[in-house]
Amino acid sequence: MIKTFCAVAAFVMLAHAPVLAADAPSPDALRAWHKRELRVAGIMHKLRLANLASCPKQELDYGLVVARLADRASPAVRTTQAEALGLRDYPTALGVIPGSAAEQAGLREGDLIEAVGGIAWPLTDAVPDARKAFWEALNAGIQAPTMEIRAEREGQTRDFHLTGKAACIASLFMINRSSVNASTFGSRIQVNSGLEALLQDDAELAFVLAHELAHVILEHTGPGKEAEIKDPAVRRRIEMEADTLGVLLMARAGFATAAAAASIPRMRKANGMMSRLLGIYGPYMSTDERMVFLTKRADEVRVQMAGEAQGR
Repeated sequence: MIKTFCAVAAFVMLAHAPVLAADAPSPDALRAWHKRELRVAGIMHKLRLANLASCPKQELDYGLVVARLADRASPAVRTTQAEALGLRDYPTALGVIPGSAAEQAGLREGDLIEAVGGIAWPLTDAVPDARKAFWEALNAGIQAPTMEIRAEREGQTRDFHLTGKAACIASLFMINRSSVNASTFGSRIQVNSGLEALLQDDAELAFVLAHELAHVILEHTGPGKEAEIKDPAVRRRIEMEADTLGVLLMARAGFATAAAAASIPRMRKANGMMSRLLGIYGPYMSTDERMVFLTKRADEVRVQMAGEAQGR
């Protein structure tokens, strides 16, 4: 497992990446998985930053993912991590989300993080808790309005001043499962890799993520609400509410709202012929009904956004 500390809540843990064998992951598979993670993280990053007006709970976001080679991994795994992702024994900028505070400060993927807030990464673990202090400084930094990072790039040491951006609270994980599905519990959003693979259009994937983010914003799920959402009437209502808000969330983030309706038949087709033949839609509207609903909602949102733009 790669020890990953995320300064962007919408990043996916590499622990879920597919491997060919327990001790020897494929470099190509790990590279491809990481690229898919960054795609999902980038879309969610836009959604979280663009919708502060709808989010009662917010946090700071830096758009930076820091990781290093796993100490306890086998030599084969460490070699693969280094080859596929450019990781070293030093903490490394594994992910820098486009448009994020980290990117705007000048950090790039592959930068070696030497120090955070003046706390340096020790070259050895001979001093007890020295490495722990570094990770604690990183975690403290992503909670603060600003963060100071010293990093090495191409043999030169550089200092970076990062200013965090306010974002909706949500954490996103992509799981290595072929089924086409996404779900939310509290502020945690889980997306199956089968869904990401199916929806190659970013706007269509943005609608699904916006729908799940709407569940988070509206506090539809979480501890104590498990029994309530098992009620078919309640579940149908909250799914309609998530569709309604989700279209607005994706529009604010700059995604084409027509993609919301376009994604539905694609997902329905992928979910199996038996479900389609039996008309099993679970808590959702039928495919045709939901497409009509989302098309109408997209039109409403476009009018709303145009009106807001004129009023500025």
